[in-house]
Amino acid sequence: MKKVLIPFTTLLIALAAFLVWPDNDESAGFGDAEAPDETESAASNNQEADESAVSDAAITEPEHFELTLIHTNDTHTVLDNITRRASLIDNIRESTENNLLLSAGDVTSWDIGRKAQDSLANAIFMNHLGYDGMVLGNHEFDIGEGVVDHGPLSIYVENAAHPVLGSNVDFTGNEHLEPLADYSFTDEPVDGRINKGFVQTVGGEQIGIFGITHYNEVVTVPGDVTFSDYTESAREAVAHFEAQGINKIIALTHIGIGHDRTLAEEVPGIDVIIGGHSHVTTVPTNEIGDTLVVQTGEYDTFLGELNVVFDEDGQIVDHTGKLHATAEADVKPETERVQELFTEALSLGIISYEDFIGHVIEAGELETYEAFIE
Repeated sequence: MKKVLIPFTTLLIALAAFLVWPDNDESAGFGDAEAPDETESAASNNQEADESAVSDAAITEPEHFELTLIHTNDTHTVLDNITRRASLIDNIRESTENNLLLSAGDVTSWDIGRKAQDSLANAIFMNHLGYDGMVLGNHEFDIGEGVVDHGPLSIYVENAAHPVLGSNVDFTGNEHLEPLADYSFTDEPVDGRINKGFVQTVGGEQIGIFGITHYNEVVTVPGDVTFSDYTESAREAVAHFEAQGINKIIALTHIGIGHDRTLAEEVPGIDVIIGGHSHVTTVPTNEIGDTLVVQTGEYDTFLGELNVVFDEDGQIVDHTGKLHATAEADVKPETERVQELFTEALSLGIISYEDFIGHVIEAGELETYEAFIE
């Protein structure tokens, strides 16, 4: 048999081709890029999806809004601890970013002979402390029939550096209060006026605040001032604020804790009820459905602090409440000096706001008073 001899160069070429030829598992097309491992690719895609979801969640996570409500009720012109109340208010304001200072009424006492002095005292000290609003209590109406017919109350209202509320009160028959009543919900707080409610912007958020006062109190003789049902008035207020897109609503009430609970049950949409009239303390904070109800007791014994956290829909998702004993707080020297100036003014027979401010200016203490003068 004849042997076939293969040249050495041919063997080299064949060997090189064998080494570079793709395996059967690789792409059919010669020279195509290597196909990725399917398991590794799936894991990589899942990781990227998870990272994207986390990133999206971080971007779309709703922001919560924290609000601190500093509140009083039924103080009845007890000024013994007013310098200490001022210190507590300052401390809370300094430690919180968003806050409001509100009164649930009965700022004056039932001493008829001192109604003018009571009204002046409360205008002076509540302005000095920087109240953001108050609702009229039943004892604000003590001497409406005969005697002086709400003249002293008008001293307080027209000199208040904050809105005065009474959404269920009709003043049309009273010569002293009718000129001060607007019968409206205002988008801007109005000093020295009686409104149904107002909108306060705090930390970029709009807060709707309205007031309800007592309309069936046997010890009060309101005279020619009349009152309507508090439930209907509250529904009107909530509807007004919600129509404006406001989802944080506070009721300042002076109707008693039992009526507060009824109000919370019957009128949805109220987030917080700051109440008065019952002279009780709410520890812990009362929760009636989605509504928080608070009171501080009586005679300036406690200062209330309610911290609430709202979600983006205006729902309260967290809250803490506490009462600060005013007698245990430090004295604020500036307010102590205002108290001295007020005592001096009374000894001189001064019972008008303008004359008191004149006395403060004459004493060179206007900066100490920190008055809101229009």
